[in-house]
Amino acid sequence: MGDLSKFKDFIVEAKKNTYASGAKKEKSSRPNSKDYAYKKYNYYYLDSHVGDKEFIGEELVWLSEKVCWGMNYKGQVLVNETPSGFNKFLKKALKNVSEDSPFRGPKYFEDEDFIYECKWDGDLSLFNGVESISHKGNEVFRLYFHGGNLK
Repeated sequence: MGDLSKFKDFIVEAKKNTYASGAKKEKSSRPNSKDYAYKKYNYYYLDSHVGDKEFIGEELVWLSEKVCWGMNYKGQVLVNETPSGFNKFLKKALKNVSEDSPFRGPKYFEDEDFIYECKWDGDLSLFNGVESISHKGNEVFRLYFHGGNLK
């Protein structure tokens, strides 16, 4: 992983500048995947997921072309029709990721009728957690994630 402070800075910057920013997708690495990549220093970040209302994905980081960190996630929309503004809200929440907890978004984020909550155990080396989004008091989305250092 290299220098922990530099890694945290990179992973936060990568997350803010890929899916959450609405960045241009990369060429699919597998059938129908949505891929986002970011490079800085000697780090390379790739976020790839498949599916829409129910989806699964993976984030990986390489340092000098050697994989060093990863996270898997599985999420789903829990309602038949997503509320208007859901995608915009999710991306706004994810852009609030911090170096203190660079897994998904912040512990808590609220905007208009939406509430985002993220809970986890562990640290960057080994962790698992869950995030949820509620709209007008009803949970409409849930995502599970886990990951850590790779060798």
